[in-house]
Amino acid sequence: MHRTRNLIIVLAAIVVLIVSAVVISRRSGNDAITVKTQRIALANFTVKLPENGVVMHPHTATIPTLVAGNIGQIYVRSGEYVSQGQLLATVQNPTLQFNAAGSEADYSSSIANVSSARINEQNAKVQYQAAVDTALANLKEAKRVYDADLALLRSKAIARNAVDADKAKLDVAQVTYDQAVEQLRLGAVSGYGQNSVQAAQAAARKAQILNSQNEQQLAFTRIVAPFSGTIQTVATQSGDSLRSMQPGDSVSAGQSLFTIAGGAGYIVKAQVDEQDIINVRVGQHAIVSGQDFPGTKIRGHVVQIAPVAVKSTDASSTARQVLTTIALDESPSFLKDGMSADVDILTTEIPNAIAVPNDAIVKDAGKSYVYLDVKGVAKKQPVTIGRIGDTTTIVTSGLSPGEVIVAQSNPLIKDGSAIKPMPSPSPSSSPATP
Repeated sequence: MHRTRNLIIVLAAIVVLIVSAVVISRRSGNDAITVKTQRIALANFTVKLPENGVVMHPHTATIPTLVAGNIGQIYVRSGEYVSQGQLLATVQNPTLQFNAAGSEADYSSSIANVSSARINEQNAKVQYQAAVDTALANLKEAKRVYDADLALLRSKAIARNAVDADKAKLDVAQVTYDQAVEQLRLGAVSGYGQNSVQAAQAAARKAQILNSQNEQQLAFTRIVAPFSGTIQTVATQSGDSLRSMQPGDSVSAGQSLFTIAGGAGYIVKAQVDEQDIINVRVGQHAIVSGQDFPGTKIRGHVVQIAPVAVKSTDASSTARQVLTTIALDESPSFLKDGMSADVDILTTEIPNAIAVPNDAIVKDAGKSYVYLDVKGVAKKQPVTIGRIGDTTTIVTSGLSPGEVIVAQSNPLIKDGSAIKPMPSPSPSSSPATP
């Protein structure tokens, strides 16, 4: 009896072992779901704003000729470095030289006229003052005679008609004196004549302005560098784009002769859509790449955001764009002014974050989950998510570095499903395994 019962127990144990082996075999064998996995690690979370841009020097300018004439000499070539104020070219214009010489002579003459007018004014003033002094002396003498004869009249020592004659002389002397004083006052106001110092000074000022204008026009025949930099282009002849401007070639006022680039390094000008500019700030990092320099990424940062939005350069678009300037942290020698570039502005940068692929997040009943790979078995793990980027999402709680997750959602995966990592395409990109 006991032997039969023990045999049954042994057979039951063997059956249990066989069933367990089959289950384990199925869970770890061909029935396991192949998944893409990723090992959790702390990393920088970034959100990129992709834009197109143009490489250029930070400070560029066109240098025109401001006067018409003929090229005298050209002293620089394309690619040559020049200093601020350095002579680049000359323009010949005899009329400007003649006008400057004539106005300089006129100005010198007007300065001499001021000196002459000042001497004449002083002489006239002396004459007016002498007339006043003479009239005053005559007035005093007439007053003395009149007073003396009036005293004689009181003592009846002189006739009345003699006193009346003295009074008439006194009145005439008084009028003469008053007129002399008035003429002196008016002379000081008017400058003592038409050739006054004020008039001469006004004429000299007018001559000075005209001479300054002519001298400035003459100075414009010398084309100089507005700042230190590299000459990018030298103007070509109007009839031959392959032949540089030569001495003797005619030029018109405002015609461009050179372009110059100054400043250290390069910048990239990018047009940011008006809807995206809210996320862009000065100081944000950027990554510059391009088809002209494949495989190379150059870091930079936003240094300027235009204060106005302008119409898109795309004629088919009604959107407006904001010019944004990115300064490059380095300027490799292969960069050239005018190159096209791709710009990724890092609008969000969070260091030491846990970020998972967007496809790894599973939504269920308003909650977020990921599947952990725990020794070949999928385990549903609740998580709290934060910022969502183009390809990754920040997980603020629920995951720890070192854990392995299913990096791509699969509707076949359930809590407890058997899973196995997807074979790695190459040793350098092998998937994370537990």
